[in-house]
Amino acid sequence: MMHIKINRITGISFLCLFAQTFSAQNSSPYSYFGIGMFNNVDNSRNIALGNTGIALEAPDYINSKNPAALTSITAKNAIFDISGTFRYNSISSNLGTDNRLNSNFTNFSAAFRISKNAFVSIGMQPTTSADYKIKSTIPIEGTLGEYPITYEGSGGISNWGINLGYKINKDWSVGGKVKNNFGKIIRKEIITTTSDLEISRNIRYTGFSYGLGTQYSHEFEENRFHLVLGGTVNFKSKLTSKGEVVYTENSDYTNSVTTKLSSENSSLPLEMGIGISLLKNERYRLSFDFTQSDWNKVKSTATSEKYYKQNTYGLGFELLPEKKRIEKLSEAFIYRFGLNYDTGYYKINNAKIDKIEATVGIGIPLKKTVLNLNYGYGIHGVQKNVAIRENYHMLNISFNFLDTWFTKRYID
Repeated sequence: MMHIKINRITGISFLCLFAQTFSAQNSSPYSYFGIGMFNNVDNSRNIALGNTGIALEAPDYINSKNPAALTSITAKNAIFDISGTFRYNSISSNLGTDNRLNSNFTNFSAAFRISKNAFVSIGMQPTTSADYKIKSTIPIEGTLGEYPITYEGSGGISNWGINLGYKINKDWSVGGKVKNNFGKIIRKEIITTTSDLEISRNIRYTGFSYGLGTQYSHEFEENRFHLVLGGTVNFKSKLTSKGEVVYTENSDYTNSVTTKLSSENSSLPLEMGIGISLLKNERYRLSFDFTQSDWNKVKSTATSEKYYKQNTYGLGFELLPEKKRIEKLSEAFIYRFGLNYDTGYYKINNAKIDKIEATVGIGIPLKKTVLNLNYGYGIHGVQKNVAIRENYHMLNISFNFLDTWFTKRYID
């Protein structure tokens, strides 16, 4: 009974945090561009393993990287996943340094088996975020003077999604997913003159996106190797945008004019990924992912930066418990290490905004609960010629609650 109470208390606490911070953002100046900065919304296990997961089987957690991974869920298990992140950003430029601390929910989902070979998961995730405050100046027309201007942004795009996985045979699985993307991004420009002028653009986005995935596994019994190959494709999808622009003069908001924006569409690019994982002696697992996104074929209607093709590389190592029969909790710990490099997909002043991230994590199996923790350190804007560099520390937490469904009751 005690573990049930603990699970309920933990779940309620996370739901309270969820209600308050699901729309919390990264507080990054780079979230100004396009439809905002893309959030890392994977389970903490994936993040700890260098954001890999295309070829990772997931018997006791929900792997959102590949819908085909659902088929590795233990037959009678239902899984509930609640994940969140805490992030400390140190942002530096030629104007100085700014430090920011944020927390955010990254995943809220459930998965279970619906037939002998079919599995399903449903969930909600914050896809992108726009949270920034940038101070600059603009020239006064016809003079050499300048006006101070402040750019502010808030909001982001979230999604509700459903994943389906089907096990064709003991080695091969396929899957598909559908997401309903929605959200609002508010972009403000505050120009300080003799009377302040605030221009607020409120843009609402909606649209569906679709993806497919597959996994193939094979056991090499002589060498005690377990090989998994994976592949995913997320198709290019349209985001319909509608909104309005509000012109407000003077800080007391006595003079305000609202104008409808013409409908313009943004889109999410075609994304393809491959992955491989190797498990040796049921203890040492190595995983690698490569993903390519065709941002060069997408035109942003929100901002004017140019996009290019994005490549992402992930490498992870997982150390599983040595003993089959666990006597101490510490003997059941799972240790994880990862490295991820993202080339980025847009340029600022002809400089690519890339990112590198190193992670270390631990998995703690409890009774009907798996706690995953990981710490990561990253640099956003690695190249020397970038105007703004972000150094960040992050702590990711996920609780996977395991329940047993579809079990016959026996009465003595």
